[in-house]
Amino acid sequence: MTAPTVLDFVQETHEGPEPRVLTHDVQHILKGIIRPGDDDSGESVSLIAERARVSTRTVYRVLNPAERDDGQPPTISLDLADRLCLAADAHLKQCRLYWPDGSVTQYGEVDFPV
Repeated sequence: MTAPTVLDFVQETHEGPEPRVLTHDVQHILKGIIRPGDDDSGESVSLIAERARVSTRTVYRVLNPAERDDGQPPTISLDLADRLCLAADAHLKQCRLYWPDGSVTQYGEVDFPV
């Protein structure tokens, strides 16, 4: 667990497990910029990777995730999803969150305690 932080004189804490983001939702956003049929020699992948401060390999892994053996949908961390969405001029609120108990919620439906 991370230490509480102060933002605008309000102490923020994080209790409980952190959700992950459904990879499919991030793929959908990225495919608005990266179009497999376009012959741009990978320039759009490089652009997203540079903006998100990740490797091009990471972007390709999000675009083509490995299937999971346990039947769970592919997911990525909140941090990676947020960086990729921002790099594509989108917002994480366009994605669904996948919780450790298997439930899925839209980003905007989460009620965070203050």
